Amino acid sequence: MNAPAGTQSIIRTINILKAVADRREIGWRLTDLAAHCGLGKSTTYRIVACLCSERMLQQRPDDRRYIPGQLLYELALALPSYAAFKDAAHPGLEQLSKRLGGIAFLYLRSGEEAVCIDRVGDAAVPAITGVGTRRLLSESTFGISMLFAMPRQERELLLAANRRDPHAAKGERAAAYRRILQRSRRCGFGLNEGDITQGTTGIAVPVVDRFKRPIASIGVMVPSEKCGADRRPRVLALLRETALALAADSAFSVAAT
Repeated sequence: MNAPAGTQSIIRTINILKAVADRREIGWRLTDLAAHCGLGKSTTYRIVACLCSERMLQQRPDDRRYIPGQLLYELALALPSYAAFKDAAHPGLEQLSKRLGGIAFLYLRSGEEAVCIDRVGDAAVPAITGVGTRRLLSESTFGISMLFAMPRQERELLLAANRRDPHAAKGERAAAYRRILQRSRRCGFGLNEGDITQGTTGIAVPVVDRFKRPIASIGVMVPSEKCGADRRPRVLALLRETALALAADSAFSVAAT
């Protein structure tokens, strides 16, 4: 993304905050964070030092890695409707996980990306996604389900932006996402048939607001033997039922404004 004149430092700071939030448990060494954000080490140090002084970041005492700071939590308190949205969705995720025998997820659209805001279920199902994980819309089953609920022009613009992103997947991983995208286009919902993790199937549907805009996605990751072609209609029906119930919830109406 090209930064407007005079805003380059702000964009750099936002990118650092997003990167740290995405790895809130592992944290970042300064050198790795600089490389990930495409910045020089000295520039990165100046920014993170300022963020630490303002408590937006902190350094973990034992390994000196950078992790989110308390001020981020304090600022998030200004958006109670999003916490209410997550709380309203949680019982539905629990039911999906219990009935389908996998992990249920709630993703929120975040511009050109999707971020996981809740996860419920069996840790035995292979899944590298946790709360706070951020992915390009075209690089997750959940984001893809939102893409295909958008008008075609908007979708194509976002896909083009994702392809230009410096952190877009390369090689075999990029090919896997293209397969998911093409399959989902045919099906009309997000469908990952073991493209990323062999033996695990992911299905996701969008949650739309009253203007029919997709702002979230609900989905599951289950062992592939539990989601064959004969069982898929039932899984899809349960997901759509849960998404419709959430869209009708008053908490969602507040979050979507």
